[in-house]
Amino acid sequence: MKKLKTYNELFESIIKELDYSYQNLIELPELPDTLEELFCYNNKLPELPELPNTLKSLFCFFNKLTELPELPNTLRVLNCYNNKLTELPELPVSLEYLDCNVNKLEELPELSETLEILYCSYNKLKELPKLPDTLERLYCSNNQIKELPELPDSLNILSCSNNQLPYNDLKGYWKWYHEYYPKHYPEKYKRYLKRQKVKKFNI
Repeated sequence: MKKLKTYNELFESIIKELDYSYQNLIELPELPDTLEELFCYNNKLPELPELPNTLKSLFCFFNKLTELPELPNTLRVLNCYNNKLTELPELPVSLEYLDCNVNKLEELPELSETLEILYCSYNKLKELPKLPDTLERLYCSNNQIKELPELPDSLNILSCSNNQLPYNDLKGYWKWYHEYYPKHYPEKYKRYLKRQKVKKFNI
């Protein structure tokens, strides 16, 4: 005879979301392999368990994490704000949103080609990796950055104050770009304006 599944086994086989937030936890239990969303923020976690290959969103901000486990390729949203991270693991190719503000990062790994929003302020970054063509918002203030990589035409918000840059935002960037690269400015700026008009029309 086949053994009947217990209630717990049935429950674990279908669970897709778990919320362990605000529980003063120092560790998490083993995670179900069907999990898609994990909320474990505002705890005292020094580490996370192995993450299931089904996970799409991870919210682990306001903890004491010094490192993250391997990230599954299904992950779209990662918020690890305000921890003690000195580095990030390889980022999934599916990642669209990354918030790693307020950590101790000295560099970022290669960014996924699907990334749309990046928060990396209040770290120790001296430079950023190549920015993907899909990036729409970049927040990188309060670092030690001397030069940004080429900004993609898709970018419509830039916040980069309190670095070693001659500009603080996108408006300042375009003014600087016009001064130092006058030959390339008209074509690049026209592409930017065209992109903004298309977005405004689609809204």
